[in-house]
Amino acid sequence: MTDTLNAADISSKIDLPNGSAIVLLDRLGKGDRYSKEELARNVFRVDAKGHIEWQVRSQFDAEGNPFTRLHYANGVTAYRWDGGSYSIDLDTGAATPLVLER
Repeated sequence: MTDTLNAADISSKIDLPNGSAIVLLDRLGKGDRYSKEELARNVFRVDAKGHIEWQVRSQFDAEGNPFTRLHYANGVTAYRWDGGSYSIDLDTGAATPLVLER
């Protein structure tokens, strides 16, 4: 993993009050370029200068389902291609399943 991200790869961004941001990289349908874990770990927290603070992780990353949508209200939640919504810990990047939506 590099320590910064290419701004052109960011498909969604949530700016946080302290100047950092949570960003989503579009990796849906890109299994020819990324391993399953890289596909699934497509949410990052970056500081105000764009340096990576953490990369999302969950117990289901080996399945290769990328996150496709972010939402911010009393914390960050993310929707994953497999139909699940996850709570994202802002300090660690740990993704915890909330509900299966489909």
